[in-house]
Amino acid sequence: MNILLVHGWSYDRHLWDGVAVRLDGHRLFHVDFGYTGEPKFPDIPADEPLLAVGHSLGVVWLLTQERYTWTRLLSINGFPRFTEADDYAPAIAPRALARMQTQLAKDPLRVLADFHARCGGLGPAGAINPSRLAEGLQALADLDGRAALAARSNDIWALAGASDAIVPQAMSAAAFAPLPPGRLEIANAPGHLLPLTDPQRCAALMARLATIESS
Repeated sequence: MNILLVHGWSYDRHLWDGVAVRLDGHRLFHVDFGYTGEPKFPDIPADEPLLAVGHSLGVVWLLTQERYTWTRLLSINGFPRFTEADDYAPAIAPRALARMQTQLAKDPLRVLADFHARCGGLGPAGAINPSRLAEGLQALADLDGRAALAARSNDIWALAGASDAIVPQAMSAAAFAPLPPGRLEIANAPGHLLPLTDPQRCAALMARLATIESS
């Protein structure tokens, strides 16, 4: 099965390097949103099964995009919606994201440094693209994939972190409540960057999902 890897806000395709080397035998494709380089959206055969794997923002993007038709989806440190709503909590307060958007326009390097510290690791190397970073924050404010999550719940799995400062465990539990029992796994690795801090577990779960017989 082909595997599509989609990184989260402020990162790039290299977020998956430690995972990719553990996935011999699978054909990997990478989306890059262009936060530190040119954006890239690979061509993938539409008639072949596809496991889509998103990290953070990459998850809600996969749930709401029409470019790729996926067979199964794995969320890692992800969510179907980022900000709180009257019918969606706990999640991130919209005012906190709005404050981050304002600060990004004034001092993007400071915003990234603060964010990466909260994630629990370094950000990617390379010159940043503030306009694309701003687009990413707007996507976090706007995108809502809850309907797709509910409609495709039998095809979705989630891996969350027990001590994720960006997406707390309670947020993950509420967000993925529509999934069948046992579909949300909690990793003990620290932070918001499981592809970096626990690549073996991420890769093992991907390999398992890529080999499930289609019904």
